Amino acid sequence: MDEEYIPEERKRMINKVLRLVFLLIATGILVLLIIHGEIYPIYGLSSISGILLGFIAPCLHKAAQDCTDTNEWQTSLRKLLRGKLITNDSLIRISFAYLYRIQIDGKYMLIRNKRGTKKYQPVGGVYKYEKAEKDYIAENYHVVNDNKIINDKESKDDYRLYVPAKYLKCFVERFDSSTAQRELISNVGREFTEELIRPRILDFSHIEYRYCGRHFTTIEYSRVFNCYELLLADIVELKPTGIQEESIRNLMKNTSSEYVFVTADEIKSCGVRAETGDLEENIADHTIKTLQETENKLINYKNQRTSFSVDL
Repeated sequence: MDEEYIPEERKRMINKVLRLVFLLIATGILVLLIIHGEIYPIYGLSSISGILLGFIAPCLHKAAQDCTDTNEWQTSLRKLLRGKLITNDSLIRISFAYLYRIQIDGKYMLIRNKRGTKKYQPVGGVYKYEKAEKDYIAENYHVVNDNKIINDKESKDDYRLYVPAKYLKCFVERFDSSTAQRELISNVGREFTEELIRPRILDFSHIEYRYCGRHFTTIEYSRVFNCYELLLADIVELKPTGIQEESIRNLMKNTSSEYVFVTADEIKSCGVRAETGDLEENIADHTIKTLQETENKLINYKNQRTSFSVDL
């Protein structure tokens, strides 16, 4: 029988808890030694124990803090703050999106990014918030609009923002709360419509999809945007009917500059074909997040419904 797969996030949390328990036990022993040394004077026992306790106390405090970080991005945020690479007031760029996995006969359907890189990428896009939510997050978390992206009709009210580091955890909690007035995973047909239905690539009036999980990056420095950033991507898998599957399969017979069907290996190499000397990257690097083989690395919320259907 195969060993049970333990997600990396869970492994890291187990290690954090074990470290905290060890430090608590060590602290308890040292405290008892200090008390024992005061009651039954043993030369140097209390002093040495006190010195060791002084070294352990800061480690214990940090270990307790670390246990409150339930995701790797939270750990990276704390490391940046501790290392003084950022301050509580530093602005962290966030981009929160959803991406579709459309897989037929072992190949993934991608569409061309018409606004920026012109590379092929999964169907999907950035979540949008409503006006009331915009006012709420501006007032409570002092968010700043992303001025690196052209603010037009298509990008208006996108979850591309700058959030002060001290509010980032609360901001993410708000994003996931039931009171957040925003586009929800239960109804993400908008981008599917904009990218496949309106251009008449497909002619569906209804779709079903499965929620696979969430991909979080750590907070890393972006040379493109010249700031630290946190990227979130909820992954959903299209569950086509028999007729819909055949419609998508028919597209595979055509040659189009608007969409392509590629293998997992092509996605991993970003479209580079070293064996033929074609070194141009024509597949966006974030596409790898939608691969079926990487699903076990996604954060999966057990209380989250997994199947949804929407009218287009």
